[in-house]
Amino acid sequence: MAEQHAAEQSPVRQARAAYQAVFGGSAETRGPLTLAWAPGRVNLIGEHTDYNDGWVLPVAVDRLTALAGRARSDGAVRLFSSHHQATASFALEGLAPDNAARRGVALPGWARYPLGVAAEMQGAGYPLVGADAAIAGDVPLGAGMSSSAALEVCAATFFAALAGLKLEPLQIARIGQLAEHHAIGVRVGILDQAASCLGRAGQAILLDCRSLAYDSIPFNLPDVALVVCDSGVRRELAASAYNERRRQCEEAADLLARALAAEGVTQPVTALRDVAPDAFARHESELPEPLRRRARHVISENARVQQAADALRGGDAVRFGTLLSASHASLRDDYEVSSPELDAVVEIASQTPGVLGARLTGAGFGGCALALAHSDALDPLRAALAREYPARTGRSATLYACAVGNGSGSLIQD
Repeated sequence: MAEQHAAEQSPVRQARAAYQAVFGGSAETRGPLTLAWAPGRVNLIGEHTDYNDGWVLPVAVDRLTALAGRARSDGAVRLFSSHHQATASFALEGLAPDNAARRGVALPGWARYPLGVAAEMQGAGYPLVGADAAIAGDVPLGAGMSSSAALEVCAATFFAALAGLKLEPLQIARIGQLAEHHAIGVRVGILDQAASCLGRAGQAILLDCRSLAYDSIPFNLPDVALVVCDSGVRRELAASAYNERRRQCEEAADLLARALAAEGVTQPVTALRDVAPDAFARHESELPEPLRRRARHVISENARVQQAADALRGGDAVRFGTLLSASHASLRDDYEVSSPELDAVVEIASQTPGVLGARLTGAGFGGCALALAHSDALDPLRAALAREYPARTGRSATLYACAVGNGSGSLIQD
């Protein structure tokens, strides 16, 4: 039932129509039409904790990336992007993780994600077949709702369905994560891909990014809406300080591991996730700046994730909103991944009566902010942003009221 419902959503119908228009008469294709989709995500809290082996609390949203296509008999992959109104192609022969970046140089940026996914799947020993396929979607690009992870998960789901493979959700998430590492060059954690795979309507996902164990947490806050505001500032993680932040965290973890070992602590520290707040308080003065602030954000953010999950379990929207605002302050001041535009959105939202909390969501450096607001505050929030945001930034902001949706899926149609 959920698969059929998803197949009727606009992005899936658009991908199916685009496939018929662009590839429908190809003589090289065979077999039934395969549809696949994957949602964008909003990370409620737990930012930059995933690659530190910590905890995150994302939800999948009701915005999708979709693929529609048929198998080819010659090992070629031909793609059409409805958004870019462009085509791209690559061959599966000889494609592997260690040459994905080189093979992707000749492709437009959007096509490097499915190429990277195909390379990871072949590298893992999965037998793939070529395809003609069209891509469509309504996940905003570069806005912080993880359109890249949605495309990666959608591509992995599509290739698996086309080849008759049965993969577990977290296997697909790992494929997408590695594709971004090798083909795109960004060392992302698994948060975005896992949320796109594991999402369930009305539920948040409390994910341990080390063990990949997860719990479903009810997202049931009556008369409270989840609002995403696109700042209008696009971001490119590969060109940002994302990889630098990751290196700084690794350096901080190494220094804290030495300090705790000298103190006689025997528990190994392999990531900042292993440093308790009280242990950090004892040794933070030994870290140089900015490593001290980077570590302080990650360690405090891990604690906020657990507190936020408890707040959701108890239906405490006020407490949850307070934690969102504390997260933003930490991301702005300690992790330094906010921007004037994101700060403006958060400040305007926070000053709007009925808004319980706000913070940037996603990696930062542009993209989106998240607000938790009483339903009757949505119109005042929209009006405040329309009035104040352009005056402060010279840009326009776009507001999305998001529903918590289901994860990725596929369907074979005759």
